[in-house]
Amino acid sequence: MKLVKKQATSGSRNHTIDRRTFIKYSGVAAGGVAATALPLSMMRKAQATTESAPEIGTNVEQKRTICTHCSVGCGVYAEVQNGVWTGQEPAFDHPFNRGAHCAKGASVREHGHGERRLKYPTKLVNGEWKRISWEEAINEVGDKMLEIREQSGPDSVYWLGSAKHNNEQAYLFRKFAAMWGTNNVDHQARICHSTTVAGVANTWGYGAMTNP
Repeated sequence: MKLVKKQATSGSRNHTIDRRTFIKYSGVAAGGVAATALPLSMMRKAQATTESAPEIGTNVEQKRTICTHCSVGCGVYAEVQNGVWTGQEPAFDHPFNRGAHCAKGASVREHGHGERRLKYPTKLVNGEWKRISWEEAINEVGDKMLEIREQSGPDSVYWLGSAKHNNEQAYLFRKFAAMWGTNNVDHQARICHSTTVAGVANTWGYGAMTNP
């Protein structure tokens, strides 16, 4: 594509401007307009700070632990202050993650101490969530499950595991389903990653992995 510019001079000639030149001069013009529109108070010279980072208190302990999000087992250094998990860093000396965190691993502390974490059972009553006691919640859920089991049999309930279960929790979950009397047990990751497998197959091919 070429743009034709006509000069209003005697014996007018047609001058062509290629696309790259047009974009170049358009960008310069737009930048100039933006600079004149900004107030001078918004533009100032950047200065390096001379303040040192705040020191960590002497009562802060560093605990080495493992991320609970999946079976990879990335290393985490947890900062514990007065028995409370206050911060975390990925373990650079861990052979799996080597100082890296995925988005879920970086927020693993929020499971127990996050402000948005649900800390007590709630029940939907007349369109609004109402706080109830643990005893009331366990009794209501248990009674309803037994009612379903008596009416429709143990196979009428589907048990779905969580990616946040550790090995011991997954074992107990499977044993509980067996005690209930069904083999209708599955894991959230199989459903979640069924789409991942299709995507990886189209890009990497079957048998490839998304991890390094």
